[in-house]
Amino acid sequence: MVQSLKYCLKSKLFWVYVALATLAFFKQLLSESLLIDSLEYTKKASFLFENWIASNIEIDRFLEPMRRTVGYPLIIKSLFFNHNAIYLLQTLISLCVPIVLHKFCEKYKYHQNIWSVSMLLLLTYPSQFFYGAFLMPDILCQFLLLLLFFTYFEGHWRAFPLILTGLILLKPVFLVFLIFPIILFLLKRYKLSLFDIIPIFVVCILSIVNYKQYKIFTYSSVGTTNAYDYNRKILLLLQYNETEIERMYDIENAELNQLSGNFEAQKSYMDGKTIPVLLKLKYWFIHFRGMAVTFIDPGRYDAMVFLNWNKSIGFMGVNDGNVKKALPWWQMVYMGIFVVFMIFKFVFAVYATFQWRRHQLVLFFAIVILFLAFIAGPVGCARYLLPVYPLMAFLSALGFLTFLKNNSKIESFITQR
Repeated sequence: MVQSLKYCLKSKLFWVYVALATLAFFKQLLSESLLIDSLEYTKKASFLFENWIASNIEIDRFLEPMRRTVGYPLIIKSLFFNHNAIYLLQTLISLCVPIVLHKFCEKYKYHQNIWSVSMLLLLTYPSQFFYGAFLMPDILCQFLLLLLFFTYFEGHWRAFPLILTGLILLKPVFLVFLIFPIILFLLKRYKLSLFDIIPIFVVCILSIVNYKQYKIFTYSSVGTTNAYDYNRKILLLLQYNETEIERMYDIENAELNQLSGNFEAQKSYMDGKTIPVLLKLKYWFIHFRGMAVTFIDPGRYDAMVFLNWNKSIGFMGVNDGNVKKALPWWQMVYMGIFVVFMIFKFVFAVYATFQWRRHQLVLFFAIVILFLAFIAGPVGCARYLLPVYPLMAFLSALGFLTFLKNNSKIESFITQR
């Protein structure tokens, strides 16, 4: 890792990355922008491990007390709710991403070429820098995910479950990674140890805490609430207009309010409304279309919040149904440029996956990227893929250089060691 650090410090691309990350940090110091999710994490940190019902804490949305996992709220609380300190920590961690990325590139001959193109492509993700200075755990997840792969491929298997625990504490989407050690063990590519019990133990303990406090055995309710509020609503928009859908949700919310305090009943009610919708074939067309949008979304919502843009309709706009003004031309140009970059990266990442499908590193990266895109589903939001932006940049660089090699007389410079 020391050699990778020395190499990065000599690279102009690394210092461009540092400058952009620093610029985002100082922007937040001068004019802070917060996502709605940031407010949820802060509220969770304020009442961490408290029983919200017994303490008469106001609940703003259904199943809210167990919606956010404890990892990021713990960081917020441990830094005394000092946003600037959190942004500084995240910015410093973000600066480590190119260094770890260089370690992956070292597995290939002429790795400097791959790392340089990877860095160029990583610089074309605006959200990479926005989220280093957002009150959100995504950049931390990105770094831990890179470390997770690094520890596995370097054979540091005892560190693997510890890093996995950190990922799961930050975001429940990484719960599915609990099966990875088992699969890898069956493939004789991993040695199980007592350490692998740690993430399972942590999930069980926190689920039991939720059960003792709220009589619902769940690690996080975010999957239930997001499916009810977003996935289901997107399909309903094909059948009803927005006014009818709002009326429908008003009636259902009134019924849910009658179940106030009974979180198990609320969850069952929401699942009962959502699951039949998710079983329809029409929904899955929308789901996979949303996956495609996720790959080409340059971070519309993230740019709108971080740069204080107004919500707009039209090309790459973000509309809440109440705004009728089209996106200004210069914002359209901004979006258009980064959409082109997103398409470029997607095309060559797919190309690399097929060209290098027999190589474990490439295959692992592709599976993780597809999984996170699948979770994003019909929403089509760029930030769901933020933890894998370096992986996408690496695959795209590998695909682009492989394409050049396969379509020219250039000697092989991507042959794996």
